[in-house]
Amino acid sequence: MRLDLLYAHAADLGLRVEWADLGPRRRGQYCDESREVTLNHRLSRSQATATLAHEIGHAVFGDRCTSPKVERRADEYGASLIINVKDYKRAERLVGSHVGALADELEVTAKMVEAWRRWYLRRGGVMRSPEAVADLGV
Repeated sequence: MRLDLLYAHAADLGLRVEWADLGPRRRGQYCDESREVTLNHRLSRSQATATLAHEIGHAVFGDRCTSPKVERRADEYGASLIINVKDYKRAERLVGSHVGALADELEVTAKMVEAWRRWYLRRGGVMRSPEAVADLGV
């Protein structure tokens, strides 16, 4: 699911998506009270796609605070929206298992590739590449 489809998904969930200057480091934020996602206007398209998917994850789970567990869950949920098995396997055939190369091929961030791998393995998926599994510390 790419950025335009994520916008539609956000709207289906009753979320408003806004763009603003969030400074040089913050990529996005979700406010549960207003059901609003704010994306930093400094983001590249792949960063915006990954960030919106992540923030939608916060919305789906009703997150009002942050912790490593909450952030990981939002990453994995978001990754499951923007990467599918068919596209991942095609990308791995083309560029190998390197996270950065896969991220470029899939037009997402490396963090989303790592999150998708965790999500996929937890659901019983099998990685073809031993390097991909090793990257996750499994």
